[in-house]
Parts: sequence; structure tokens; C-alpha cells
Amino acid sequence: MPSICELPVPRKLRWIVSEPISAKIQEAKCSFDRRIADLDLFVFKFEKFGRDFPKMIKTSPDSFIQVMLQFAYYRVHNCLVSTYESASTRRFRHGRVDNIRANSCEALAWIKSMQPNSTFTTKEKYDLFRIAVQHQTDLMVDNILGNGMDCHLLALRQVAIENNYEIPTLFIDKSFELSNRFSLSTSQIPTTMDGSFMCYGPVVHDGYGCAYNPKANYILFAISSFKSCSMTSSKLFAETLEKCLLEIYDLCTKFLNQ
Repeated sequence: MPSICELPVPRKLRWIVSEPISAKIQEAKCSFDRRIADLDLFVFKFEKFGRDFPKMIKTSPDSFIQVMLQFAYYRVHNCLVSTYESASTRRFRHGRVDNIRANSCEALAWIKSMQPNSTFTTKEKYDLFRIAVQHQTDLMVDNILGNGMDCHLLALRQVAIENNYEIPTLFIDKSFELSNRFSLSTSQIPTTMDGSFMCYGPVVHDGYGCAYNPKANYILFAISSFKSCSMTSSKLFAETLEKCLLEIYDLCTKFLNQ
């Protein structure tokens, strides 16, 4: 049976590479190898619970994990930072992604209540946690429905550039620059094959990449940072994240049947 789409036979292309180009290729290969060697990747399987537990307490598994990543970052670095999580906007023509920013005031309020010197009651901590997760869920829905801020701000800046308008002061303000320096880059990357995972590197030198794959009974995390940065450690972040997940499990199970 003939194919309905006949393609020409592939033809091998033979490139004529000059000495300067060959030297640049070799330089790029060495640079790439250095970057690979500098990547600090730590993959761990959290087995205490998976996505079924957040569902059991009536929260979004993705929002649950995002808030926990904020908790772990705060425990390691004593602050929150601009966080990137992609939100698909493909329901719109030419839509691709927007950004769900998990570093919220609600998350910070809950995280501070969980600190060792906190005077908050167990019930207050639980209530603040639910507020933080609900805010994250609302933010996620807003972005998916096209109501996120990042794509709109990008469009406004590009309109100004393409029409030779004066760039609004917002886009040259230091706070705007800081808000777009994503020290924590995250994404849920589900895979169906057992034992497989996907990952990526940080987007800034002193940052982390955090890919996660929530299964029914476990969560697979791939944490990355750069070895050349003394401020970050993928292993420390992963160990702290595990402790935070166990801590929130203990908190939530106290109110599981209420």
C-alpha cells in the first residue's frame, strides 16, 4: 500500500567547516561540558504519601506541592523569592504559558506560623495552611483562564517597543527586574513510566530547578542547582523538603476527619 504522504529520500548533508568555525564548535563543546559538570542534580522519591493525600484533605495536589516548595526554600534560606511555575494557556489562540507565582503573602504567613519559635496554635497553623493552598489554587486557575499578569505585562512592554513609545517606568524599575529573577523555577512534569523522571537546571546561578511528578502513593522530585554556587545545595534542599512534607503530614492528619 503506498503512503498518502510521499517524502523524498533523506540526503546526507556534507558541511565544509572552516578553521575558525571548527574552533568555535570546539569551544562551545567545552563550555557545554563544563556546564554539565557544574550541575548538582539530586533526585529523590518521597514515599510517605503521594497525590492522594492532598486530595484526601480536599486540596489541589499541585498547589499543595507548590506551597511546600516555598516552605522548604524558606527553611533553607530564611526568605521567599520569585518563583516560576508554568501555567498552560493553550486554550487561547497562540497561547503557550503564563507564570503562577507561588511566593505569596498567604504562603509566607503560614510558613512563619510553622517556625520553631511560633506562638500559633496547631489549629491556627492548619487554617493558615489551607488559606495558602487555596490562594495558590485560585492563582493557578486565574492563570489558566488568561488572567495572569506576566503575559499581559510582556504584551504591554512589546507594544511600547514595537511602536517606539517611551518604555513605562514600571519596566525599568529595580523591583520589576527582581520580580523576574526566578531563583526557584518549578514545574509538574508527569511521566507514566515507573522509574523515569524529567528535570531541568536552574535559570539563575544561585537558584534551584525543581521538577516533580506526583504519583498516587509517592512524589518524585528532581532538584537541581549549580555546584559552583556556595549558597545552594540540591541535597540540602531535598532533605529539607522531605522534613517539611513530613511536618505538614503530621499537622494535616490531626484534622483529617474534621
